[in-house]
Amino acid sequence: MTDALATFKALADPTRLRLLRTLAGGPFHVNELVAILGAGQSTVSRHLRLLAAAELVTCRRTRTWAYYSLAKDGKGFPACQLAALDAEWTALTNPDQAAIDAALARRRASTAAFFKTRATDWDRLRDELLGPPAHMDRLVELVGRAGTVVDLGTGTGVLLERLAPGCVRLIGVDSSPEMLDGARLRAREANLTNAELRLGALEHLPLSDGEANAMVANLVLHHVADLPPVLRELRRGLAPAGRLVIAELTDAADESFWSSLGAQHPGFRPNELAVALETAGFRDAHVAPLSANGHAAGTNGSRPSVFLMEAVRSD
Repeated sequence: MTDALATFKALADPTRLRLLRTLAGGPFHVNELVAILGAGQSTVSRHLRLLAAAELVTCRRTRTWAYYSLAKDGKGFPACQLAALDAEWTALTNPDQAAIDAALARRRASTAAFFKTRATDWDRLRDELLGPPAHMDRLVELVGRAGTVVDLGTGTGVLLERLAPGCVRLIGVDSSPEMLDGARLRAREANLTNAELRLGALEHLPLSDGEANAMVANLVLHHVADLPPVLRELRRGLAPAGRLVIAELTDAADESFWSSLGAQHPGFRPNELAVALETAGFRDAHVAPLSANGHAAGTNGSRPSVFLMEAVRSD
């Protein structure tokens, strides 16, 4: 009864309902929620504390960053309540949608500006922040042989030469023209006759439905402004039973590291990423060992570690 009372009390406020509806679309940090609701930070923080106490939202802290998400599986959010809210939210226009879209647009603009200015020294900066990319051989091994492989967020094309021998056709996609200039140079120098490069955002892939047999996302998802629609778009571009292979970073770093990397998301927890993949229409999402003999990743000082994940498009 105590849990039910806390839930009903938390839901009995229009501002808290606005927060829940906003967080249903994905995580936001406190400053973004302040801008979306047009309320003071102390007011927003107070409402978030009440929602967290009722287990309706979860807070993920990375030092001073605080990202809030809807706790869909928490005991404070029974399935019947979530279904009722989802039905109401779907049927009604969201008065905060324009502000939510503006927050996401600011994330995308920030990423575009970052890569525009860092394209020429991106490889050096990445290696300086993350260390040597020791996971790359294993990543390519997991992608394996396939007809059409898409390198998502190909950047300067560091994976192209490694992926090309294992596929009939290789497509590198990136939203930054400046980064693609570097990828074109790499492809030309390596004489990659089966590779082509396409300009496009991961939210709107320049691919036809089911065009890819396999996709690889190498340290790119933390740059994505809004993860759920991107994962749904990846599923659209994959053929039935097509495979997605991901290399991502854990959340073991502070905000200065993520800012230096130009990230929009402070790393991932593998179990949360697996849930996001399954929600987007993938199955069998699981962490793959970083080496063929099963050795796991270790931390590298203050740097986050890399983990690998595989998933298959659900039919």
